[in-house]
Amino acid sequence: MSPKKPSFFAILLREITFAACNPMFGKEIWASLLLLSLLAISTAEDRIYNGNKVPTDDLLNVVTLNFKSPEKTYKCTATVISKHHVLTAAHCFLNGTYVLKVQDRDNNQLAVDHWTIHSGYPGPAFDNDIAIITVEQPLKIPPVNLAANYAPNGGLLRVAGYGKTKYESKDGVMDYSDYAEDLMESYIQGHPKEKCTTKWPNVTGLSNVKGICVHHPNTGALPGDSGGPSFAKGKDGKYYQVAITSHGAVHLDAGGYYGIDTDVGSYCPWIEETTGGEAKCQTFEQDEVEID
Repeated sequence: MSPKKPSFFAILLREITFAACNPMFGKEIWASLLLLSLLAISTAEDRIYNGNKVPTDDLLNVVTLNFKSPEKTYKCTATVISKHHVLTAAHCFLNGTYVLKVQDRDNNQLAVDHWTIHSGYPGPAFDNDIAIITVEQPLKIPPVNLAANYAPNGGLLRVAGYGKTKYESKDGVMDYSDYAEDLMESYIQGHPKEKCTTKWPNVTGLSNVKGICVHHPNTGALPGDSGGPSFAKGKDGKYYQVAITSHGAVHLDAGGYYGIDTDVGSYCPWIEETTGGEAKCQTFEQDEVEID
């Protein structure tokens, strides 16, 4: 995440990365992505795609998910929502056998008891991309505030994650940097879902997805930020999690990053049921985010 403008290839590769995890993308979209990737090989630039480091005493309830299998090792981001539960994206749980470790901001390992993926995932398009992890021991980390009534209006959202911070092109082959060692943050705009649905006309079922459109001309989430939060500021001065980083892409004609993220408010009943009532959403009055 960064105020710097990402390279064409960096954003394009994100679209390919997320498309690869979603069987609803048809042959037409794959053909377009392949053509664009071939064009990008000769025009790609090296770019730093990192955001601002979050102070060590802030956002303590944003944690890292470390996945390890015989085939690969990867990360996602998540938020603490109760003494026993962590919220993230369902697409972080790839098919296969792996070991999952949850790590807090102080690098403490949080023992995992089990996890619950929404029964409707994978639904049409990007639907139901939400999961909850239950940890063994009670957490001492204050949970995030979950928003029940967020209404996207183009205002800024605060996003955070432990994702990759750099892409580098070597002879047309993209090489990711390491994951961020520190929690990074940036700001994007939250819009009604309809602003994004026109960007993927060949993806069926997108109009029914319970998500919000996030957009910014110069920044967006990278691999490893998946499952992380988008926060809206309330007039009470608190930040409320309104979305979960899900899927993103770029619309080359319009420019910039577009993503459809899971709308937390649409899943409040599921969150409360899955956590046995330990995590509940709250109504709030939205305020404008001010960037220092």
